[in-house]
Amino acid sequence: MTTLLLGVGLLLFFYRLDSLSLFDADEPAYAEAAREMLISGDWITPHFNFQPRFDKPILFYWLIALAYKGFGIGEYAARFWSAAFATGLTLSIYLFGRQLLGRSAACIAALAFATNVGTIVLGRAAVTDMTLAFCMAWTLFCFFDAYRSTDKVHESLLFVGYLAMALAVLTKGPIGLLLPGLVIGLFLIIRRQVRATLSRLRLLSGLALFTVITLPWYVLVLRENGWAFVQGFFVQHHLNRYLGVVSSHVGSPLYFLPVVALGFFPWSGTLPNAFGHLWALRSRLRAELTGRQELLLFLWVWCGVVVLFFSFSHTKLPSYIFPAVPALALLTGAAGEAALDERQQRGRWARACDWLVGGMTCSLAVILLFLPSLADRIRLREASDIPPFDFGLAPYVLAVLLMVGLVLAIVARRRGRGNVAVGATAVTMVLSIVLAVHRVAPAVQESLQKSLHDFAIVARQELRPGDLLVAYDLNAPSLVFYAKRQVAIIRRGEEAGFQRLAASYGRLFIVAKTAAETRLRQVPDIFPLDRRGGYVLYSNRYSP
Repeated sequence: MTTLLLGVGLLLFFYRLDSLSLFDADEPAYAEAAREMLISGDWITPHFNFQPRFDKPILFYWLIALAYKGFGIGEYAARFWSAAFATGLTLSIYLFGRQLLGRSAACIAALAFATNVGTIVLGRAAVTDMTLAFCMAWTLFCFFDAYRSTDKVHESLLFVGYLAMALAVLTKGPIGLLLPGLVIGLFLIIRRQVRATLSRLRLLSGLALFTVITLPWYVLVLRENGWAFVQGFFVQHHLNRYLGVVSSHVGSPLYFLPVVALGFFPWSGTLPNAFGHLWALRSRLRAELTGRQELLLFLWVWCGVVVLFFSFSHTKLPSYIFPAVPALALLTGAAGEAALDERQQRGRWARACDWLVGGMTCSLAVILLFLPSLADRIRLREASDIPPFDFGLAPYVLAVLLMVGLVLAIVARRRGRGNVAVGATAVTMVLSIVLAVHRVAPAVQESLQKSLHDFAIVARQELRPGDLLVAYDLNAPSLVFYAKRQVAIIRRGEEAGFQRLAASYGRLFIVAKTAAETRLRQVPDIFPLDRRGGYVLYSNRYSP
């Protein structure tokens, strides 16, 4: 089974991993910071666009830089670790789940994790979310394994858990300690096992290991950057993100409910059934439970803490709750295995699952059928020179594939053929993902970002050391990565800065969205060189 899951992981996460250029804005920002780390030799302070970048801690930059040394600087190396951790987490979920849930449930859980929409997106992207999810999952896996066991060998896994938690803090900051701590603390309170368990957690030696791993980098970066690091890292990118709205990423307290439903599709359809298992235990949460029941409670606490914590954050992004997905996958495995029992085919929770999966599948199929026309309307609204999306027949094939595959899965489950239902769901998602990666994603990038990538390549080839590339009213880190040079930023309302730059540098290349061209035309002594794909290229000289 591990060989099969490994093959699924390699196919889903590594197939054509470098076929797309890096998508703005997060991917090229991480990739460029790692590239500049190699150039500068500064392995303490991350830099982007040759300025300190305090968005995230250091670990992910280190990992990408090491991948650059092994694979060369490019998209594959930048995304390698996300794909590797996604594959590793798929196997980890199976190995952890089979201890208490059994092989069938663990296999379903691993497939649910590997083949949902959110995992595919983040497992193929050069962002920190998959690394954080891997480290946090191992932290909680090790805790629960040690909690359930009296074996000294199993208790030694606690140190693996402390190591994983330290790496989570080096990946994403204090959240790597806070979230696992809240999950563990709340679970122990519910089970009335705080005092009995704390003595077994080896807190002193574990926290000593945690401190030895995490503290040195924080001390060194603070010594090099002082208050600028505190302001940028802790205040701006942690406190302000949680207590305020950053980059207009706002949402209601219920923001993450549709995120779970759509991001965990199609396996989110099993969650009502999984909740039914918890509901059946509601009166015995503090009583004697079997290992399986205790694990289900722990997984629901895990999911609840992550989702509720970020629901109260003023800044919201769909990826914030991804650390809950491994727990959701294991709950899906437990619910899916229970659904293999014919006695549970007609329960109210099972019917709710069928309606949820069926409704989401039909909605998604309708969206796919109208995707070409919807995309064309959006394209024309943004900029008329954006090339049409060349999806071919892919949206229609995807719509039919999802409808046939998932409806077949529902029918099979209702007839008591649970194994067929699980297999049909997994195969449908694998085929859909491969088709989307092979045909849909390239079409999206070809229309929306190819021109920006091309302008960056032109700047890299034509600009000399004394020249300057300028981004006007544009957040596009890919310009820096693909041009391989520093990019000056001119914001809207700061157009007077063009004269200052022209006086200090030779040739200027100015990249902006087509919508900003009316303002660029008012700037003296610059003129258009090229216009394509929703972007324009201006300069102050025709030739060097």
